Formats: sequence, structure tokens, C-alpha cells
Amino acid sequence: MSIAFQNGYKNATLTFESDKITFESTVDDGDYSPGTYDCWMDWEQPIVEKMAEVAVSEGDHVLECGFGMGLLSDAIQARKPGSHTITETHPQLIEKAKAWASGKSNIILHEDEWIELLNQTGRYDAILINTYADPIIYAQRPRLVYFCRNKAAKSGCKISWFNSSGNTSDHTKFYWDNVSFTEIEVNPPSNTYYNQTKYYVPLKTLSPNPTGYGIISDAMVHISNSETKQINSIYSDLDILTCADPSNPNLITQKSGTGRGMKCKGIYSINNGLLKATGNHPMIVKRSGSWVNKTMNELVVGDKLYKVDNTEIEITKIDFDSSDTVYEVSNVNVDHNHFINNILIRKGDTDA
Repeated sequence: MSIAFQNGYKNATLTFESDKITFESTVDDGDYSPGTYDCWMDWEQPIVEKMAEVAVSEGDHVLECGFGMGLLSDAIQARKPGSHTITETHPQLIEKAKAWASGKSNIILHEDEWIELLNQTGRYDAILINTYADPIIYAQRPRLVYFCRNKAAKSGCKISWFNSSGNTSDHTKFYWDNVSFTEIEVNPPSNTYYNQTKYYVPLKTLSPNPTGYGIISDAMVHISNSETKQINSIYSDLDILTCADPSNPNLITQKSGTGRGMKCKGIYSINNGLLKATGNHPMIVKRSGSWVNKTMNELVVGDKLYKVDNTEIEITKIDFDSSDTVYEVSNVNVDHNHFINNILIRKGDTDA
């Protein structure tokens, strides 16, 4: 979706009819032609009811992104949430939301983008997204993943969103694995955004927060460019290969401290087992052209890792084992970035 179209919607005067909300676009950029565009329509009723059904339980603290016609808002309220936060940016819809919220004691109206709620760490049990012409959803999907997984959502949060694709392809899942879909029948009149008779309601349930701090104990630590030693056999004063700054790499050996092993649940896996670690393990990745410090559970598809051979590898897949499986993990007690399984790992500065 083009920026010009998004801005056109944001600045447009919306038309409210009994069964839909529309706006007139003047954008003519090859992807869009001037004309009337449907934003929300009442045929979506079974969709929003199913979204609320699969994601919201009584007493939940719910974040709804985009008020629209208020159909999803009604469906959420019917589930008796403990609190119901609604974000909306369009001036006309803000006024509609205010009128709708009057007399409802559990409503919090946020007159801004949903991403501005980053400071509300771990607040929401459910997040439902039904925005229109949303620049963050369409162009900055890693920010959505980070917002949900590491900021606004509680452990086990349920997330659903409007699936305009009409299918269950990877493109509809953003950067998540283990997205489930509920198929429903719909009967939309001819419109400008969805004209299929089957619809797939997506649901992502965030895995519980991991415990412990370490990397799976069969991982290999580099003691030189070509030699490795299993992580659970690292001992004090052993020389290991280090690199302070991957943007200006200088690989040298430095003394390690004593390694430490433990047992934990909740393991992240990058690129089908290239690296397996707990969520709070320190990492260093290239994002948007710069090397930044992150923890394992903050990584997203598209981040890049630095390799011992002075190349980079892109993260294409991130999995999380939320089962009760107990893993043996170890960490390296060293005050330097170091290499494990050929990947540069940030020095340890967090603990379990």
C-alpha cells in the first residue's frame, strides 16, 4: 500500500452510510486509481465476532487497534473484558469512538497510533488489529512483532488481525510461526478490499516467557578461527575467539571465565537450529544497517548475524518451543563478544 494512498485516507473526509464507511481517493500512482474506496462494511460482522471469540476471554485486558464502524468493538465488549483500550487516528472516527464509549466504564480511548503504546509493557491479554491504510502494519512489520512479543503483550497473549489475503500463506503470518486459522463463510457485496466467500481468521498465541539464560549445551565455542570446544566444557582462563565490533572486525583470542550450566524451559531456535538459546540471552545483530544489542526474544526475521568467516547470515526463521521440555543450557562467563556455532554472540550482561 503506497504512502500516498495512506496519507490520502488519513486526511480524507470519510462518508458514513448505514452499511459502510468510504472515502474518495485522488491517488493515481499505478497501484491505485482515483475513486471511491470502501474502508469497513457491515458484512464483516461474522469476521469480527470470530476474532473476538478466538482471542478474548472474560476479564481480559484487550487492545483493539482501529475503531472503524465499531463492529469489532461491540464483539469485544460482548466478551466482558476487564479493560478495553481502543486506538484510533482518524479525527472523524475518534469522535465516533468517543460517542460509542460513552457510559462504558472499561474503555480507554487512545487518540494515536497503536505503536505509541510501547511503554505499556506486558499489559494486554489480547490484541486485535482492524486498522485501515495502516503504515506500520504494511511497511514496518518487524515493529509489530516487537510491539506484541516484547512490549505490550503478556505472556500467552492472543493476537488476531484482518486477513485481507483470503488465504493462509506465510505472507499473512507476518514474522510468526504457529499461526492458526479458523475458516468461516462470508457473503460480501462487491467492494474494493475483499471479494471472496471464504475467510480465514488468524490467531497467534504468544509463547510463555522463557526462563534461564544460556545456549543449548551441545553448541560449539570457537577457541580459534578453525577450532571449537563444546560450550559445557569451557573452563576459566581458556583462550576463546572474540570480536569487539563486527562493523570493524578484529578477531583476537582472550581469556574466558568459568562456564555455567543449568536447566530451563522455553528455547528459541534460529534458522532451523543454527543457534538455540533462551529468550534473554544477549545477542548482537544488524538491523536497518546498524549493529545493535538485543536479546534472543527481541530478534526478528530479517535481522543479520555476523559469522566467524567475516560474512553475514540473515535470520529467515525463528521458532519457540513452549512445551514442558527441559533443556540443558550453558553460558560462557566472558567479558567479550565471542563466537558460538560460527555466530558472534554478545558478551553476557544479563542473568536468569
